Amino acid sequence: MKYQTKPNSSKKFLVASLSEDIKSAKAIAVVDYTGLKVSQATALRQAVKKSGGKVIVTKNTLFKIASGIKDIKLSGLSAYILSLTDEISSIKAVAEFSKKNGILKFTSGILGDRVLTAQEVTDLAAIPSKEILIGKMLSSLKSPLYGIAAALNWNISKLVRTLKEVTIRVR
Repeated sequence: MKYQTKPNSSKKFLVASLSEDIKSAKAIAVVDYTGLKVSQATALRQAVKKSGGKVIVTKNTLFKIASGIKDIKLSGLSAYILSLTDEISSIKAVAEFSKKNGILKFTSGILGDRVLTAQEVTDLAAIPSKEILIGKMLSSLKSPLYGIAAALNWNISKLVRTLKEVTIRVR
C-alpha cells in the first residue's frame, strides 16, 4: 500500500500535534488492539495514564509521517503507547493489562531512535520497576558491609567466649 509522504491540509494540525507527542515520549510501544471493547480501552487508557503515559489511536500512515521513521512496519489496528515519565512504566502497564485480559499484543516499538521488535518490547516490559532495581542495588551494596561487620563481630565474640572459658577453668 502506498501512502503520501505529506499530509493533506486537513491533517497537518493532527500530524503536528502527534509529532510533538512523539518527541516528548521517552519510549513508544505499538500494540494491536483488535478485539478490544470500549470498556477495556477505557481501562487501558486509565492504566497507562496512571503510569505516566498516553494512549494514542491514529492511522498508521499519520504516525509514520509524524514520527519520521520510515522503517517501522505498521499494519492493522494499532494503538501507540507513549511513555512520558520513564522508558518502561507505561509499557509495563500495558503488559499487565494484557495478562489480565489476553487481548493486546505488542507489534513493535521505538526507544530513542531505534525501532524495536515485538520481542524486545516484551522484554522491556519484563524489567523490574525502577524502585525495585534501586532496592536490589542498595541491598547488594550493603551486603559486603554486613559481611565485614559479622566477621569482625565474630572475632570479638570468639575472644570474649575464650576469655570467659579461661576464667572458668582458672577458678
